[in-house]
Parts: sequence; C-alpha cells; structure tokens
Amino acid sequence: MKRKQLIDEIEQLDKQLTLRLDIVELSGALVRHQLRQVNPALLVGGGALAGAATQRLGLGRTWGLGVTGVRLLPVVQSVLPLLRNLGLAL
Repeated sequence: MKRKQLIDEIEQLDKQLTLRLDIVELSGALVRHQLRQVNPALLVGGGALAGAATQRLGLGRTWGLGVTGVRLLPVVQSVLPLLRNLGLAL
C-alpha cells in the first residue's frame, strides 16, 4: 500500500475508535444515572444477597443463574410496562 492509503486508513480507524469510545462513555453515563435512581440500601442488600448466593450455590451454578437472568432480561423489560399499565407491578 502507498503511504497515503495507509494514512487514510489509519485516520478512518481512528475516527471509528473515537466513535466507539464516545458510545462507551455515554453508556457509562447512563449506567451511573440509573444507579443514582436506585436506593443505596437496595444496592448494598442486593450485593450482599448475590454474595451469599454465590457462597451457598457455588460459582458455577451462580454463573449459570446470572446468564439465564441476562437472557430473560429483554422479556422482562417488554412485559413490565404491560404489567404496570394493568396495575400489577410497581
């Protein structure tokens, strides 16, 4: 490749990297915003409960439950607004 082509390719990759970094930064800001909305006692209690579950069930089973939860998350997110409209959820 010619030097000019290499420079152009590097500049294009640099722009892509910058965009990806911006997306990661915005995603982190969204997570921080969402965590500020949660009661700190709930975060601490949830962490303690997760630690106890990991200790009791073992790392492998806990990991499996976590993966299952992540797979079910889109379903729960789509059903929860419906349940809220029906007055069945918080």
